[in-house]
Amino acid sequence: MSALLAAMSAVVATYYFWPAGAAFLSWYAAWVHAGGLFRIALTAGFAGGILSELSLIYIRDRGRWNLAHLENMAFRFVIFFFGGIIVAKFYEWQAYWFGDGLSWKVILPKVLVDQFIFSVIWSTTYQTLAFRWQALRYSGARLWSELDGNFVIERMLPVLITNWMFWIPGVTLVYSMPLILQMPINIFATAIWSLLLAGLAKNAQAPDAEMGPALVLTEQNSVANPVE
Repeated sequence: MSALLAAMSAVVATYYFWPAGAAFLSWYAAWVHAGGLFRIALTAGFAGGILSELSLIYIRDRGRWNLAHLENMAFRFVIFFFGGIIVAKFYEWQAYWFGDGLSWKVILPKVLVDQFIFSVIWSTTYQTLAFRWQALRYSGARLWSELDGNFVIERMLPVLITNWMFWIPGVTLVYSMPLILQMPINIFATAIWSLLLAGLAKNAQAPDAEMGPALVLTEQNSVANPVE
């Protein structure tokens, strides 16, 4: 987690202190936005779905593919595809509400709304329900039967706390960039986090239909938020 935050900090520093790096990041942001929401969603799905699973395959599983990998890749691509759209529009609304400046009067309310309203109401719920639904082999009935107070305390709350640990400093870095770079930097964070996931899961047992809570928690937060 600290390594990812350091990588994000390095990207932000590159933009502000290295002209060549700033030019490349500006080109990257322009390319992402030139394709509209569809390209943003595609890059978010690739970072959070395909890249994360490829990392697990080649680092944890030593390049051995199976059908579960393909299923996970497809499922996570869809989850982060639609999550990327929601986050991109949310960033636009944040800029409309609080402005696109780089002062703390602009950044602080964005971070607070992002982490204590958006993440609580949307991101944690979306991630937890989606990944639990997959773990229950896409059974809506089984998922519905689990939705009680224990589900909130035992599954959603740990995800939310872990989300805060990474994304409070993470979105502070995101919002310290111009609006056009915020979603591309978010996608970059998702890509790096997916690589760290592979290292975290290297010695972990592969998840089955009833995945262990520690691995579920780790994999749900690979969103990062693009689904924050």
